[in-house]
Amino acid sequence: MNGDLRPIAGILGETLKESLEVTLLVLLMMSLVEAFDVFSGGRIFRRLKRSGRGQILLSALLGSIPGCAGGFAAVSLYTHRMVSFGALLAMMVATAGDEAFLMLAMFPRKALLLLGILLGLGLILGWAADRLGIGRNLATEKCGEPFCAEEEAEEEKPESVRAFFTDHLWHHIILKHLPGIFGWTFGIMLLFGLLSHYFDLETWIGENPVLMVLFATAVGFIPESGPHIAFVTLFAGGVIPFPVLLANSISQDGHASLPLLAESRKAFFLAKAVKAVPAVLIPLAMLLF
Repeated sequence: MNGDLRPIAGILGETLKESLEVTLLVLLMMSLVEAFDVFSGGRIFRRLKRSGRGQILLSALLGSIPGCAGGFAAVSLYTHRMVSFGALLAMMVATAGDEAFLMLAMFPRKALLLLGILLGLGLILGWAADRLGIGRNLATEKCGEPFCAEEEAEEEKPESVRAFFTDHLWHHIILKHLPGIFGWTFGIMLLFGLLSHYFDLETWIGENPVLMVLFATAVGFIPESGPHIAFVTLFAGGVIPFPVLLANSISQDGHASLPLLAESRKAFFLAKAVKAVPAVLIPLAMLLF
C-alpha cells in the first residue's frame, strides 16, 4: 500500500512546489503592472481613451497589457462609441488576460512569441472587420455624451503607498486574483500529473491534435480566466503542442469581455464567432505543415 502512495505523494509535493513558485512570480508581475497604473493616477489609460488616432492599434496594445485593465479600458471605449467594432475585436484577439502573467512566469520566451502573434493577428482582424463593415452599429451607449460627464470630469490623483498596499495589493490582487490563480494552477497540474502517471496522456493528445484544437477553441468562449490556465500548464509541461495553446489563446480573452457581455451580447457573440475562425484554421495549418 505504501508503495502505491509514494508516487502520488511525490506528485502532490512537486505540484505544490511548482504551483507556489508560479503563483509568487505571477504576484510579482501583477503587482508591478498594478503599481504602474495606480501611481500614475490612471492618467495613462485616460490619455489613451482621449486619443482619436489609430483606434485598432490602440485597442490591440491595450489588450496586450497583461491582466484585465487594458481590456476593460478598450471595452469602455467601445461601449461609449469611441472606437469601432474592429478595434474591439483587435483587443479581444490580442489579450491573454491573467494567463499572460502565468505564461511569462512559466515560459517567457515562447510567451513573448505568442503575445506577438496575438497582437499581429488582432491588428489584421480588426482592420479587416472595419473594412468589411462587420459589427457596424452594434455598440450601445448609456450616456448622452461619448463619455459620462462625471467620468470625464473625474481627475484621479496618484494614491499613497499605504493605500496601494491595502486597496490594490491586498484586496484586489491577493484576495481576489491569487486564490483563483493558485487553485486552478495547483488543481490542473495535480490532475494531469496523476493522469500522466497512470495513462499515456501525451500519446493520446498527439494522436488527436484536431480534437484538441477544437476543444481549446470551444473552451475559449468561456469569459473567465480559470479554465484557460489548463492549456498554459499543459503546454508548459510538454503535454500539448504550441498550436493547441495558440487556438485557446486566440479564442479566449479572460474576463476582459465580461463588461461587454453585460452591455452588448450581440457584439460579444459576434466577436467570439469571428475569432473562432482563425482560432481553428491557423493552428490546424500549423499542425499540418
